[in-house]
Amino acid sequence: MSSLLEFYHAAFHVVNLPATLLLMLVVLYWITVIFGVLDLSSLDFDLPEIEIEGDVGTEMGHTGFDAFFEYFNIKYVPISIFVSFFALAFWVTGMIANEMLGGRELPLIGLGVFGVNLITSVHAAKFITWPMVPIFKQMRLDVSDKRDLIGSRVVVTSSKADASFGQADIVDEGAPITLNVRTEGEEIPKGTEAVILQHQKERDIYIITPMEY
Repeated sequence: MSSLLEFYHAAFHVVNLPATLLLMLVVLYWITVIFGVLDLSSLDFDLPEIEIEGDVGTEMGHTGFDAFFEYFNIKYVPISIFVSFFALAFWVTGMIANEMLGGRELPLIGLGVFGVNLITSVHAAKFITWPMVPIFKQMRLDVSDKRDLIGSRVVVTSSKADASFGQADIVDEGAPITLNVRTEGEEIPKGTEAVILQHQKERDIYIITPMEY
């Protein structure tokens, strides 16, 4: 019992609290994914646009961000997976390092551990997700090469599909293909048949609308 209490105090000590809260959010996120409330692309975002005068400057700005996301595999691996591995590495490393180096007793050491751990964990997430890059690349190619999906019928498999999130399976006799979908504003409940209107290649998201009978 004392060991469990000691673990609790260590996890929620101020030097480990940010990592603990982040890991709790990640666990909560995956629970919502399992129950269909959110999908894998819910944390995805478009690459930031930077307004820089001159064509060369603008191109360099976009190239820099593109290189950054590619370096950390976020360009190919869903951000939710990357953040999950980062949060786990950040929490485990911080807990061990602060225990071994006395970060809970000496705040300056805890602050130093936090900074080094931040850099170490983001690269640990990069290393862990690196084998996944060709898998996610191939998955996108398989979907796009299989056939033109515009006009195809899908069935919503998440709790609902709306302008913010959603998942659906293609109605096909073969193996099911799960797609990340969005609507143009309306809310489509789970189990509803819909048709694909367009594909947003940047985020690999399909816009759908309910089937009309």
